[in-house]
Amino acid sequence: MLRWATVLERNPHKVIGLLPPSWAGGDEGGTMADWPNAIDIACDDIVLRIMGLAGRSPREAKAFFGVSDAELDRIASGPRRCPVRPAWQVAIRVRNVARPRLENQIVGLAVVFVFVFCAALYWIVENHFY
Repeated sequence: MLRWATVLERNPHKVIGLLPPSWAGGDEGGTMADWPNAIDIACDDIVLRIMGLAGRSPREAKAFFGVSDAELDRIASGPRRCPVRPAWQVAIRVRNVARPRLENQIVGLAVVFVFVFCAALYWIVENHFY
């Protein structure tokens, strides 16, 4: 995944065509505009091809990168009113799917902290006041 983002970042202002959302467009590989999509860019990279990226279809990309339908939609799809994005924005999407944002980790830690705090408070009340 990180290699895919790096390939996209090589030419950050290149225009990338977005795929229709999978729920609307099926498993077809065509974009909504006449531009190469993020999967095409990945397939053009010789390193990803050697590593096993077999073809340009969303199904093959999902299998190779190990992403779900929702994650591929998050990376390579977009609304019909805006059928293209610059490569740097698509690279950010790839990196966000590859490694969840720090905010997600902070929220997770906050939930754990609240749980531990409540458990400790319950233990103190149960063992010291009864």
